[in-house]
Amino acid sequence: MLHPEFLVGSGPFRDSWLSTMASRFSRALGVLRRAQRSHGSHGAIVPLGARPHGPHLNALAAAGIVLGSSLVSCKEKKATKATKVEVKEEKKEKKQLAPGYKPGEPEIKFADVKKHNSIDKGIWVTYRDGVYDITKFVQNHPGGLERILKAAGGQIDPFWAMYAQHNVASVKDILGEHRIGHLSEVEYKNLPPPFDPYQMDPKRDPELLVQAAKPFNAECPLSQLAKQEYLTPNEKFFVRNHLPVPTGDIVDPKKYVLEIIPGEDQEPVKLTLADLQDEKRFKRKKVSAIVQCSGNRREDQNSVAQVEGLTWYTGAISNAEWEGVALKDVLDYVGVPRDLGINSELEGEDEQLHLQMEGLDRPKVGEWRDTKGFYGASIPLAWAQDPRRDVILTFKMNGEPLPADHGAPVRCLVPGVAGARSVKWLNKLIVASEESQSHWQQNDYKAFNNSTTWETADFSSLPAIQDMPVNSAISWPSPKSLVQLTPDGCVEMKGWAWSGGGRGIARVDVSADGHTWTEAELKRPEGQSLTRTWAWTLWTAKLPVPADLQKPGKALNLIVKAVDAQYNVQPESIESVWNIRGVLCNGWHRIQVTIQPKRLPKTRLEFGYAE
Repeated sequence: MLHPEFLVGSGPFRDSWLSTMASRFSRALGVLRRAQRSHGSHGAIVPLGARPHGPHLNALAAAGIVLGSSLVSCKEKKATKATKVEVKEEKKEKKQLAPGYKPGEPEIKFADVKKHNSIDKGIWVTYRDGVYDITKFVQNHPGGLERILKAAGGQIDPFWAMYAQHNVASVKDILGEHRIGHLSEVEYKNLPPPFDPYQMDPKRDPELLVQAAKPFNAECPLSQLAKQEYLTPNEKFFVRNHLPVPTGDIVDPKKYVLEIIPGEDQEPVKLTLADLQDEKRFKRKKVSAIVQCSGNRREDQNSVAQVEGLTWYTGAISNAEWEGVALKDVLDYVGVPRDLGINSELEGEDEQLHLQMEGLDRPKVGEWRDTKGFYGASIPLAWAQDPRRDVILTFKMNGEPLPADHGAPVRCLVPGVAGARSVKWLNKLIVASEESQSHWQQNDYKAFNNSTTWETADFSSLPAIQDMPVNSAISWPSPKSLVQLTPDGCVEMKGWAWSGGGRGIARVDVSADGHTWTEAELKRPEGQSLTRTWAWTLWTAKLPVPADLQKPGKALNLIVKAVDAQYNVQPESIESVWNIRGVLCNGWHRIQVTIQPKRLPKTRLEFGYAE
């Protein structure tokens, strides 16, 4: 049986052209039936494999004319529309490649741009074909003076390709304010192509739902989630990258080195991958756990009002069995006192110690590597040393060596918390009296109230997201698909549920109206207690559909909510959890489907349904 998504594309990403053709196909079949009835065939369709003859041939011809003309018409309209768009885009490109274009602005030689490469001489840069004098802006650059000066007298294109936050209209508008001219068309075309910092990224599975190509970010496909597999195959596991995937000696398993600083003013201890994998030194440990982006289901918040961040649907989550060594054992080995973290927590927040983590993923343009722009995060040291938190340094995923996209050769897996804290390509561990000062710990992944704007947001006023709230989603059926009711008037549903901090799932409820609820059957993780659950809970349900909603072609709203072992429950509305960053979206998950018409054409290709 084909997945119902095939009828209208992949869930929310429907192909409107396919929908149109399905409608036209239905019209053609209508012509066929009418023609058959007019020839006395009583509406019977030629059986599969039978040879049409007589009236059937006339009927098929009539249907063929409708379907064929529809195909040609649709194709011509699509082609005409595409041509118009191409012409329009071509004119636009000729007029303006970069922001801030001003009619009559001067043409500037790239050689002149190269001369303006310091504060004294002025700082000029190019972006695409535009030339910009950013001398007055550099002191206010959010990323600091040092970074922006690396582009002085040259192209900023590769730097903007590196730092994805530049690829928004508001940032381009700021750049446009400093435009002073443009390069000639010939000179622009003759410039060497900008360095692509992502050119060495690994190949990915084509079925991943890509939300951003550079840096690469992609969801686990809805079709994979619908399979209800406890462990997500490595190639289908969702990917969240902030920077290019590290390459070269620094991630070579034979040359890899992890540096650990056990305390302030203490010498670092260095461990190789071979050291970590030495079972005489460290006992192996396996943990089944999900990794989930704190922005999972962000698109639901976008339906209320636009937020900042990747357009995640419900697939920024996956589950795997991770193998490695307990972080507490490694810290003990390098001399960190076993109760240091817990004792610091007991002394109060001001005395709490943290474990800072630094990754090897750093901005790189040509030969320049940003030594301060690495990805970093931290967790309380007490968690790192607590055997109940199951934090591990992992080097295997589902029995295979850790893939490049997931942090090879070593990742620090922190179960139960936002995926942002499970630092990939682990480079350094530091026991410190303060949190990581990285951008992603201090100025990102924090949830403000509904009324906070970017102008009023104070990131220093909130703690970094750690444990995640209870959440769930429907993986089957897919949004906007046709559903077939069971003989007893039910809709079959499947999905996942999870809660942070080790809290297992106590109950999952489904509904068609938000008032009458049916409890789903749960498949809880084996070997994980309700107070120490790191993996997801998969659920299935047969939802009775009210009689007044059982009409063919009727739209049906399907809803799910989960309750965790501490009886935290998902809030009803998305509006109540909306925030400018689009994180922690855990309102009831809702999708709309349509009840399948009673009769569908029985052909070999039945648009997603078996014969």
